[in-house]
Parts: sequence; structure tokens; C-alpha cells
Amino acid sequence: MATKERTGIITSFRRGGQVVHPNMTIVDVEGDVDRRALVGTKVVWRRGDGFQLHGRVQSPHGNGHGILVRWRKGFPPQGFGTRVTIRAK
Repeated sequence: MATKERTGIITSFRRGGQVVHPNMTIVDVEGDVDRRALVGTKVVWRRGDGFQLHGRVQSPHGNGHGILVRWRKGFPPQGFGTRVTIRAK
């Protein structure tokens, strides 16, 4: 059974009082979706020249549409505000 892919917008790194986690970002999912159902799904970020970073959804974030994504490598801050693809499980 095929379900459609979702898109989201990267808003910021996961942060604490004195620390920034460069391999975890907060992504706002577009549309109405059960964020808990997305936990464990793969996420892909594509740069204009074809470079890709892969990650996984770790957990919901906050009370809105946010999710936490853990990337395999550190995420570049130039990617904030760009779209990611959240693949179907």
C-alpha cells in the first residue's frame, strides 16, 4: 500500500540552554499529519547541485507541526528554510 511522501521546512537546530546539536534539526511538516506515525521514517534533503543528506525522524517536537530529525552527518546552516522530503514508511 503506497502512501504519499510528505514535505517539510527546516527551521533550526535542536538547541538547549548552552548547547547546539548540529546533527539534529526541527522540521515543520506541511499539511495535517499524525506526527507520531512519522517516527522512524526516512528524510532526504537535496541541495541544488544534487548533494543529498539522509536522516530519520526521531520524535514529535512541540504542540504544532514540528518533528525532530537526526541526520547522519552535521547539517549545514545554509539549509535552513529549505524543503525536505519525508518518505513513506
